[in-house]
Amino acid sequence: MTDVPVFLITGFLESGKTTFIKEIFNDPEFYDGEKILLIVCENGVEEYEVEFLKKHNANIVSISNIEEFTDLALKEFNQKYKPTKVVLEYNGMWQFDIFDNVKFPDRWEIAQIITTIDASTFESYMSNMKSLLIEQFKNSDLIIFNRCNDKTNKLKFRNSVKAINSRANMMFELENGEIDDSPLELPFDIHEKVIEFKDYDYGVWYLDATEYPEKYDGKNIKVKGLAYSNPKYPKGVFAFGRNAMTCCEDDISFLGILCQTSKAFNFKDKEWIELEGIIHKKYIQQEQREIPYIVVQDYKKIDKLEEELIYF
Repeated sequence: MTDVPVFLITGFLESGKTTFIKEIFNDPEFYDGEKILLIVCENGVEEYEVEFLKKHNANIVSISNIEEFTDLALKEFNQKYKPTKVVLEYNGMWQFDIFDNVKFPDRWEIAQIITTIDASTFESYMSNMKSLLIEQFKNSDLIIFNRCNDKTNKLKFRNSVKAINSRANMMFELENGEIDDSPLELPFDIHEKVIEFKDYDYGVWYLDATEYPEKYDGKNIKVKGLAYSNPKYPKGVFAFGRNAMTCCEDDISFLGILCQTSKAFNFKDKEWIELEGIIHKKYIQQEQREIPYIVVQDYKKIDKLEEELIYF
């Protein structure tokens, strides 16, 4: 028997949870052939119409207080409705430690945790209800900032989240419901004397540097990552980078860049280092493109980073 995926949607009242759930229900790939159970833990202004639920083969149940959120209640829902997919609209004011104590029915597995956040109130909540807001997104896979406008400081919001949950993906949605896919500012200043960035921003730097190596040519950098040598490399050359997870544990890849140094090195397997150097670009004839590489000025071995992986 296959697992029953549980999509946990959380956020404060009026943060857009119900609107988001309706949007995913309107995706035929989400509901086609499924028996969906929608568990609602609070009632906002937006409601689910009977015809809408019927069209999407969904049954709805309500849990009005946290004391009713029990193993027995979930088991009864499972037995009565026999869902193949569960959407749980969780109350953002309830603590998340309940999931450490409540046991899901057999085969129910959390597939994705999604947090909706009203961009117009985010800074206020971070100032006045920070611990409760962080509880909502610290384990989220996807965070949706809705009701964004041209004054929304997307970079600031992103950095606030990444400092707590480095693996979270983020979407920014405009007030008209359209996705804001305009590029973010870089979360570091490439005009600084030495480019430095937060460890979780290695992926941002790597993608930008490999796509636009000319921007970084001649720039000084200080960065932490994994280094390893290979007997096939020319003398004085080693690889440096970070392991990245793009969607799941089976999809981990090494985002690496070649480094050139006159300093002796002998890396055993992969070792964590912090290096300082100058970025240069080089044209690769076989690939018909330029790539960045680092001329190392100095490096030192360090303890492995608390978060070994980077996420997209």
